[in-house]
Amino acid sequence: MSKPPLVPFATPGIGHALHIWQNPLKFFSAAARTAPLSRIKIGWKDACLVSNHELLYQILVPDAKKYDKGIQYERARAMLGNGVLLAEGDFHFRQRRLMQPMFNKPSVNDYINAMHTYSTAMVDSWADRDVVELYPEFYRLATQVVIDTLFSTKMSHQDVELVRRQMPIVIAGIEKRGALPPKLFDTIPTRENRAFYAAISDLRRLGDRLVDERLGMSRGSRSHTDLMDVLTETDDAVTRRDNDRAQILNEFLTFLTAGSETTPSAIAWSCYLLGRHPEIQEQVRDEVAGFDSGSSDVTAILKLPLLQAVVKEALRLYPPVWALGRRTIQPTVLGGYALPTGTQVFYSVYSVQRDRDVYDAPNEFRPQRWIDDAKKYPRTAFLPFGAGIRNCIGEHFAWIEISIAIVNILQRYELSLQPGQTVPPAAMGALVPGNLPMRLRRLVSR
Repeated sequence: MSKPPLVPFATPGIGHALHIWQNPLKFFSAAARTAPLSRIKIGWKDACLVSNHELLYQILVPDAKKYDKGIQYERARAMLGNGVLLAEGDFHFRQRRLMQPMFNKPSVNDYINAMHTYSTAMVDSWADRDVVELYPEFYRLATQVVIDTLFSTKMSHQDVELVRRQMPIVIAGIEKRGALPPKLFDTIPTRENRAFYAAISDLRRLGDRLVDERLGMSRGSRSHTDLMDVLTETDDAVTRRDNDRAQILNEFLTFLTAGSETTPSAIAWSCYLLGRHPEIQEQVRDEVAGFDSGSSDVTAILKLPLLQAVVKEALRLYPPVWALGRRTIQPTVLGGYALPTGTQVFYSVYSVQRDRDVYDAPNEFRPQRWIDDAKKYPRTAFLPFGAGIRNCIGEHFAWIEISIAIVNILQRYELSLQPGQTVPPAAMGALVPGNLPMRLRRLVSR
């Protein structure tokens, strides 16, 4: 079989790496027009790019065991070790099975009070007609929630700010290293490299301290069974052996990273889109008026159709995990092409979810599509949380947290943008907004 068609504009020696580095969203969107499965150059090596939702679903679900996680994830090991996000094979299966009950609906019920309390405190700290830079607010919120709920630990203001400063440096560094030949970027003694490794050291030291503090807590001081209990109190001897002190730190940092990077992006984009569409914002506000976001029933908030459609449309347009990759671990056929073992396969969820062959007006914010026409869109074309055995374990957790935050915001404030204001996306580890200052007008009780 022949090779997939090559995406144009490769540069000798570095291939498409510079284009990916400089403007990855533009590159992947343009490359998607080459073919459903195309070929790109990472340095001197070939890699594949999937731009078709059916091929992507094939990788993630029926053919999942033919791939491992690839180069991007390897570069994250300096930070996350062998946490569940990076683990492979039987170890990944055991860890995920062990943790899964902590993210099912009954357990998430236990977390609602914390989600409500933290988001209410955030909203109450805002002032009428303030212009607030919202993304850092949501970053602090998500960081506090994930550590309090899953590890029964309340982070100090200083700890939260350290995460907010240093985590984006680590995530951006991992993303850039994934687009360059292995170790090439690391060999250059730049200020950016020094900052990257210093940030990892700071975050791992913070994790060490917080894990020690949590391990020293008595069970009576905690309101519910948490993830640390699950990791340390299992009856299975193999699992207890696997979850030694070092592995517990890896899992702590994994959930700190995932919880602090993706959820704030989704909340921020939802608020931005509601600010751009005040008529939809008002309709959602009418829907959530009087709703108790501190209710212990997680199903109630999921039954608010327009709110859920807004969140879903924000996740479609701006998926937090916007691009990832896999690597073949055996000879594989994809899209009619033979891929040898070791082939790196990239994919852009951002491009797949804006495919004009699937979505009408794919670049427009139309939440009503998920109410009127949801059945016309294939499940394979909406993958902000992945699919299959690697589907995000925290999907339900994140969906509830996002919804609670938006309800609390809209019940108290009207969100608006400055005249002519645009907010470009920044494709880092998560697809985050650039500066997102929004004007807040306190609502009169109605």
